[in-house]
Amino acid sequence: MKIARWIKFPESQPEESGLYVVNWKINNVYITVLSFFDRNTKRWYDCNDREKLLEGINAFNPFKVIPPV
Repeated sequence: MKIARWIKFPESQPEESGLYVVNWKINNVYITVLSFFDRNTKRWYDCNDREKLLEGINAFNPFKVIPPV
């Protein structure tokens, strides 16, 4: 079992591209969502729509989410 440990963004960024659990502030409410981080652009995207940029990510769990095989 991995303990959730949040790291602040943008001060720190994930080491590699992939799916991460993030804290996202939307309409002054923080929610936890699954998001895709692109290391090349240093931006977060909707995990279902890589065209949709997510603004307001303030923290992420450093453990990358690995989809089931």
